[in-house]
Amino acid sequence: MIKKWIHNLLKKEENNNINLDVFQEAIIDYRQEGKELMFKLGEKYGLNIEIKEDYEKLISRSNKNIPRRGELSKRWNYSFHGGECGFYNKKHQKQVEVVLINPPEFGHIDSWFLLSYMQSIDKYKSEVSEMDWQKLKLVVEKLYSNGKIKKVIE
Repeated sequence: MIKKWIHNLLKKEENNNINLDVFQEAIIDYRQEGKELMFKLGEKYGLNIEIKEDYEKLISRSNKNIPRRGELSKRWNYSFHGGECGFYNKKHQKQVEVVLINPPEFGHIDSWFLLSYMQSIDKYKSEVSEMDWQKLKLVVEKLYSNGKIKKVIE
């Protein structure tokens, strides 16, 4: 019954000119940028996050050598919070949130964070101007179900 409801809702959304290819592209960009930022954060502290022990040092709350928030570069700030690390571009007001599971690829899509990202990128703003995170979650589920993006298991 829920699947049918989601299917019907997505069908209505498709009639509202949702371009799944744009959302697929946004997810690819989001994942790539998050991965690059995490690698740069590791490099900042002399860690190779492809090595499990280095990655654990980077994200560990008990590691006093790595501040939980700070400046990654002149343009980017970072902040660990919960099971995520948020990056904020000061010049462009871009927001990228990385869910810290499945390193070094990461890639888990949280619709709330994806919406914030898309709203902070000129290229995608218009696509999500009338959308909340619940509707975006349905679009992401549609992309998973039709194989356009691969789901990262939590």
